[in-house]
Amino acid sequence: MNIMLGRALLLIALASPVPAMADSLPTPKIAVIDLAALSQKSLVTQDLDKKVEAAKADYRLNTRYRYEALQEELRSLRVDSANLAPEERQQRQASLEQRIAQVSEDDKKGVEAIEARGQAAMASLQPKLDAIISRVSAGMSLDMVLEKQAYDGLVADKLATPGANDITGLIGTFLNAEVPTVELPPEGASRP
Repeated sequence: MNIMLGRALLLIALASPVPAMADSLPTPKIAVIDLAALSQKSLVTQDLDKKVEAAKADYRLNTRYRYEALQEELRSLRVDSANLAPEERQQRQASLEQRIAQVSEDDKKGVEAIEARGQAAMASLQPKLDAIISRVSAGMSLDMVLEKQAYDGLVADKLATPGANDITGLIGTFLNAEVPTVELPPEGASRP
């Protein structure tokens, strides 16, 4: 599972309001960030992915015994079925099928809860990422920073010229230095 960094960064405008005469404006200094690449290369994302997968493995290990008990009960039913009345066999099988379905549903909800905790941890990084982007943008005197896919769409639609500075690596360096890890929120805490 690869959790993407934060919400989609569409645009951080760092310029002042646009005057009415667009022809007299200098070409804006634009930079792009590839959030998919940043997510794949950042230490914090890799660390959080490992924590989420470990939490899911622990959860499945703890619930494994419920499945094993149901499997044992199913084997007993098969052995005993020759000695049971059809109604009793049908009743036991229906009860067993219902409990298997419930365990499966509980397992699915448990895994989803762990993933929600991972997404909450990732969302808690958004203010830190925004601060890093703002700091780098100010230091480079950029007018705006666009997410790479949004910028590529503007270039394809001829609304922007190609050649914006890609600052993904620089942002990644700062992110790795400032936030190499994040804690998975405790069980029951899906929001930061």
